[in-house]
Order: sequence, then C-alpha cells, then structure tokens
Amino acid sequence: MNKFIKLSEKYNVDIFFLSIFFMFLPISGVTAIQNVSFLFFALFIILNFKIISFINLKKVKKFIFIFLSFLIVCIISIFFSIDYKETFSEIRGEVIKPFLVLSFVFVYIYLSSEKKILYLIITLVFSLFIHSLINLYFWYDGGLWPFRAGGLLDNGGGERFGIWATYSISISIALFFTKYKKIAIILFLVAVFSIVANNTRATFVGCLLILVSYLIFIYRNKMHKIFGLISVFFILITFIFYSKDLNHRFNVYNMISKTQYFSDYSPSEFNKITKDHGLGSSIIARLAMWKSAVLYRINEPLFPLGYGRFLFNEQINDVWKLKKENIPYSKYNQAHSDFVSILFSLGVIGLFIFILFLIYLLRITYYIYLNSEKYSYLGVFVFLGTIGYIGSMMFGSFFGDSEQLYFYALYGMALALYVKTKEEIDEIKTN
Repeated sequence: MNKFIKLSEKYNVDIFFLSIFFMFLPISGVTAIQNVSFLFFALFIILNFKIISFINLKKVKKFIFIFLSFLIVCIISIFFSIDYKETFSEIRGEVIKPFLVLSFVFVYIYLSSEKKILYLIITLVFSLFIHSLINLYFWYDGGLWPFRAGGLLDNGGGERFGIWATYSISISIALFFTKYKKIAIILFLVAVFSIVANNTRATFVGCLLILVSYLIFIYRNKMHKIFGLISVFFILITFIFYSKDLNHRFNVYNMISKTQYFSDYSPSEFNKITKDHGLGSSIIARLAMWKSAVLYRINEPLFPLGYGRFLFNEQINDVWKLKKENIPYSKYNQAHSDFVSILFSLGVIGLFIFILFLIYLLRITYYIYLNSEKYSYLGVFVFLGTIGYIGSMMFGSFFGDSEQLYFYALYGMALALYVKTKEEIDEIKTN
C-alpha cells in the first residue's frame, strides 16, 4: 500500500483522475466516465487520508450547519412528497452525491501543496479554454448568429453550456490578478466570443451580474468604479429603449411595458399575453409557472411538497386541482428557475437556507480574495463564477446537472482555501 501511494504521488495520479473528471463535466452522455474518474480520485484520497483536526473543521462550522439544515429540510420533504421515491432519488443524486464531491475536493485541497493546487488550476483553465474553443467551432458550424451554440453539452440550445461560458470569463478575469496576464487576455477574448456564440438570455444576465459585481466588490479604483457603474447603468437603459426594435427574445422594453398584464391574468390565461401583446412564449410560459408557484406559497409558505426538480408538473396539478385557473397554461417537468423550484418544493424555509448556502460561498471567496496572498485570484474566480451561476439559476433548473457537480467541487476548493487562509492569518498573529 505504501508503494502504491508513493507511486501515485510521484506521477500525480490523483491530479490525473480529477482532471478527467473536470474535463468531462461539460460533455453530455459521459456520466460513467465522470463517476469512474472521480471514484478513483476519491479512492486515492481515502488511501492517503490524514486526520484533519476538529479545530480546523470548526472554521467551517457555519457551512456544515447550513448544509445539514438544507439536507434535513429535504429529508422531511420526503414525507410530504407526491412521489417519495423520486424525491429520495433526487436527494441522493442532487444533494448527497454533490456533497461527497465537495468533501473529497475539500480534503484534497486542504492536504495539498501549493504546487499541486497549481496543477489543478492549470487543469481548470485548460478545460474551460478547450471547451470554449469547441463551442466556437460549433457556432461556426451552425452558421454563426443567431445560432445558439452549446459546445458538447447542449448544442443548439445553449442554456446549460452558458454556465460554463460564465465560468470561463470568470477564470480569465481571475488570471489578471496573477503574472499570467497574456494567458488571461487570450482566454478572456475566447470566453467573450463563446458567450456571444452561446446567445442565451440567462448567460447575458449572468455576465451582466459578473460585470457589476466585479466593479462593486473587486475593482479598487473608486473613480473608475463609479464611472464604470454609471456607464453600465446608462448602457442598460439605452439597450432597454433600443430593444423595442429587436425580436421578442431580447425585447426588454416590451416586457417591462406590459408587466401590468401579469397580474390581470391567471396562470391558465397567460397564453393570452403572448397572443394579444406580442410577448415571447418561452418567457410567458416561465412566468405562468412562477406565478402559480408563488400564489401557492403565499397561501402555504412553510410545509414542503417534496424535494425534486422533476416533480413540478405533478405537484402543480395536485395543489391546484380545486382551482384550475391557477394551473399554468403551459407546464414543464421543471419550474425553469432553481429559486422558484426550491421555494415551491421546500417552502420559504428551504429557500432561505439555500440562499444562505450561496451567500456563505460568496462570503468565503471574497474573504480569500481580500486576505490570501497565494490564492487571492482563486477567490475572484469562484466569487464571480458563482455570481454567473446564480444568474443562470434565476431562469433555469440547473442545480442538479453536471454544472452542480462543478459548483460543489469549487465550493470544496473554496472551503479548503478559506481554512488555509485563516490558519495563515492565525499563525501570523501568533508570531
């Protein structure tokens, strides 16, 4: 066993399997490769495991409390579920499995040297760069604009790959905080073109949130910060007025000017908004589902219905079976918003805990950015990448696909770097 461990360390077998895991996450239909590669990586961690002191785990006790609270709410929801088998299956696959990924990455990063962590970052940069190039190729092959390129994940749709596009631009921005600025410029340009190629509204919203968050929290020149924020505001206002000449997908002006009708019609009548007022059917279908979910939670804010993204259709029909006017005119198996989905399935308590879960990640990554000399740029990467992911989750049900595993893996990395940073600061104070 010792020989095996030494051989693994010599040839960086752990990095090899973890790299395969990251490289294959943005590819559809290769779940087996993802699972097997991570299984071998986890096996290496178990064989080479060193006991982490309870004191160090105390530094992330808030995270442990938040996650366990969310897990408990999910488990309680099984008893209220319309399909307890599906709820149990989704808890296992979308809560417990990602947490195991987070835990193994946390242990690995915590125990790793700066050199090994650098190898992992090279893998992340390379993976996002390669997949961005692949996405551009599919965009070219699809005839360029307005084709929605989705790389090897959802080409022709692009909603899921948009998350990877925002992670790509986030890591390129982070590299500007290192000595690798030339690589940052190349990756940034490729990421920008990949975002244009992706051509999805959620991705554009995510990028806008990244830009605003960068100006508010990361950029340090106050004059440039204020000028940048004012410029973004005026550009956004200009686009809103200009958008009335665009098609319904980007006609923000028409959407804002017709908001009064969202309260005039019941969810079952929202198709009239599309027919009578020229609004896009996809966003109106989403709004119908969201309104139906919110109406239910106004009446019943606390009790869960059963965790599960794919139970929405059954649940919405069940809760409104006596008031069919509140059943959306068009329904999907998913609510097309992770926040609405969690609100509807777990109630306001579940949504509150989930938001705390996201806020805690943003807080610790911002702490890493401010306080770590070695890993400040990684704080920037995960902070901005999480902001972009939140933008996508607002308009789609993505917290359960391979993107979720990537999110949890980065969460584990951030927790480990947070503990390392706290320990370094404590050591300086002690000395």
